[in-house]
Amino acid sequence: MNKRILAVFDGEESYAYRLMDYISERENVPFEIHVFTKADIFLSYAEKEEIECLLISENAYQQEIEKLKIPHIIILSENGTNLNRALCHINKYQSCQNVLREVMEYYTEKAQDTGTVLRVGTKKMHIIGIYTPVGRCLQTTFSLTLGQMLARRGKTLYLNFEAYSGFGRMLGRIFKNDISDLVYYFNCAREKIYYRLESMVESVNGMDFIPPAMIYQSLVGIRGAQWVDLFREIERVSEYEYLILDLSDCLADLWEVLQSCDHIYTIVREDPLAAAKVEQYERALEDMKYGGIISKTKKWRLPVFRQLPLRFEELTYGELAAYIRNEIFPDLFGKKDGE
Repeated sequence: MNKRILAVFDGEESYAYRLMDYISERENVPFEIHVFTKADIFLSYAEKEEIECLLISENAYQQEIEKLKIPHIIILSENGTNLNRALCHINKYQSCQNVLREVMEYYTEKAQDTGTVLRVGTKKMHIIGIYTPVGRCLQTTFSLTLGQMLARRGKTLYLNFEAYSGFGRMLGRIFKNDISDLVYYFNCAREKIYYRLESMVESVNGMDFIPPAMIYQSLVGIRGAQWVDLFREIERVSEYEYLILDLSDCLADLWEVLQSCDHIYTIVREDPLAAAKVEQYERALEDMKYGGIISKTKKWRLPVFRQLPLRFEELTYGELAAYIRNEIFPDLFGKKDGE
């Protein structure tokens, strides 16, 4: 893939290089990053090379920049004194992740041809589905902990399909988009899915996630085959090694999605009602010719944990994390493994 040039021009050297380092560390970024801190060096370079996108600080911006015919110019807004509102403005003083997210969102909307992005690595993306018909059994806590621990081994994406996840409140964040928007954009412009993914992805403790649906009814019309198609496209254009699916009955064609998973974990409890629900679930799978799901499902009866972390960022510490390290990892990787 011939990468297009993304130039960062900012007189604040530490900021410019920190931003460059962050973007460069994102695997499979379709841009070649160049940093400039002096106007004469930047102008000389821009006259000879084709820059696809310029990210320039408000203090460094001058009207001569527009004569260079750079297709996409984004101003890093500092104090709001730049009056050229025809250009895109992004708040400079936010996290590098948010800056990159806004750049990707803008570029996806404005660029006619974003070019093709393909997976560079040869490793397969492992899809791990987590689902149980039993309620209140730590499924989401288990899924989030497993995802964050896997993120230490390889690039991991977590998707949550609960009706009401509460993620915004728990993380203290407001999400502009959610997973229903990703599916919409995927259906409208599949060729831009990498950029859409990068413009929506959030992170917690090294694990990437797409915010869950704010209104779960927005997922009702999405069929199982569409989800599987989306997962395969994510594998095709990204470097994710693990895709964690925290599944629920809100998902249409749940069984088709489960069938696409490489590993399935079902958390069970000892009480008679929980056992009866699991038995009915497995009988339904057999009757509907989805018995293959049962054969690749591992049922886990979690021990009683004395205390679980209250914050998502702390889940990789404590009893549940130790349980996953000692019991789940050997099942996934074939041997006792302490990470």
